[in-house]
Amino acid sequence: MRITISGPPGSGKTTVCDRLSEELGLKAAVFGKLFRDLAADKGMTLGELSELAERDPSVDRSIDDEIVAIARSNPDIILESRLSAHMLTRNGLDALRVYLDASPEVRLKRIGGREGKDVEKAKEETLQRQTSEAKRYMQYYGIDIADMSVYDLVINTDDLAPDEVLQRVLDAVRVRKMAVKDPKALPDRWGKRPSDRTIGELLQAGVIALDKPSGPTSHQAAAWVKGALHMGKVGHGGTLDPHVSGVLPICTGRAVRLTDVVLSSDKEYVCLMTLHGDVPEDRVRGVFAEFTGRIYQLPPVRSAVRRQLRIRRIKELEVLEISGREVLFRVSCDAGMYVRTLCSDIGEVLLCGTSMTELRRTRSGRMREKDAATLQELTDAYIFWQQDGDGAWLRSMVRPMEALVQPLPWVIAKATAVDAVCHGADLSVKGVHMLDPGIRKNALVAVMTAKGELVALGKMAMSSDRVMKADSGVAVRTERVLMDPGHYPRMWRFSTDLKGLSGAGD
Repeated sequence: MRITISGPPGSGKTTVCDRLSEELGLKAAVFGKLFRDLAADKGMTLGELSELAERDPSVDRSIDDEIVAIARSNPDIILESRLSAHMLTRNGLDALRVYLDASPEVRLKRIGGREGKDVEKAKEETLQRQTSEAKRYMQYYGIDIADMSVYDLVINTDDLAPDEVLQRVLDAVRVRKMAVKDPKALPDRWGKRPSDRTIGELLQAGVIALDKPSGPTSHQAAAWVKGALHMGKVGHGGTLDPHVSGVLPICTGRAVRLTDVVLSSDKEYVCLMTLHGDVPEDRVRGVFAEFTGRIYQLPPVRSAVRRQLRIRRIKELEVLEISGREVLFRVSCDAGMYVRTLCSDIGEVLLCGTSMTELRRTRSGRMREKDAATLQELTDAYIFWQQDGDGAWLRSMVRPMEALVQPLPWVIAKATAVDAVCHGADLSVKGVHMLDPGIRKNALVAVMTAKGELVALGKMAMSSDRVMKADSGVAVRTERVLMDPGHYPRMWRFSTDLKGLSGAGD
């Protein structure tokens, strides 16, 4: 699908565009960079090029025409441009149109820090450029740049971390692909977006990517987090051996009930393996290539699971470096695969034997090493929040529990059905607003609100195709409730809408 990212300078467009491109695997076309490169080629400042563009319409038109040309030839692309949403709308090209905004103070601070300029100078150039752009857009296209009606999603990024902004866009992308069961369902005016929760609320149902050091067990690491955050309930998802470091998901509060979901997420590791004999490098690389795909594994004698032969899938196995008898490699695999056993199996094929020297987990599900926090950082961030009231650092470390169910199929419940599910009721067909297509019967699904809140986990009582065709019956059998009752009003007698309910149309 096409996605347009628009907004004033300093609103975070480029950062979100880059992360969105990485997350979705889509090519990104950044037209602001074209404008900056053009200014550099002409030996002009951005303000001077803006003045030239006011006199010479071809400067803007060449870039705007390229937006449309690229969009026409690429049905799956991200376009980062101030006018991309307007240009695609005018040319009848479908897209998810996102607008990022921020206060002038925040934007100017970001621009000054990014470009290494004095804040006052950055402010002068930015305001000059905005005034010029608004004038040109109205003059050339009759577009009022302040008109937000063209956008599908408008996000103020003042108090949001880049990951929170990214998640809102990803949720919008996902919802856009969903099958709509009832387009007339009442807009969800209750509840709270996960990104709008306070730090206290996040800690009561959150997940932290902890960078576990080598030495302590996973249980000890979880206990340290429990003490550092003064939490009553903390659990870890995915045991790491004491001498293994890296990403250890830590669930807090109600999110502890989702640790089994974390355990089933795929993983990625970087391992240092030592050969017990001399083997030609091309032979080593050749044997590594044989271990991708489905493999059989027997868990080691000292392991936390029953020792029986099982199948695991290796998605990627890449040799990063070979130095003498030491081999550094990266592996992306299913949950429950033992890298130590993988090293042993490779050693048997090489006829020399091997041993795992060092192992680090770099990813667990969507939690990556670059976003992981050390215990010291987590402790300091908590103290800053408690003593100084500065929670920005801690907020960047604690993600809402909804992050754990991103890989699961989603069923969006109507506002009228949410509280019933919170009391343990099954979700009926009449209570479904939207759902992911292609869900099979008996599949584990996340029941969500339209604002992206996790209500419960359940099993599909019928396929998504049957749900779309049915007029009655149970759609999802509730198995585990995650939202407390009372967040949504009790409206169980209203099966589809709130017609006739006082204030429903407000």
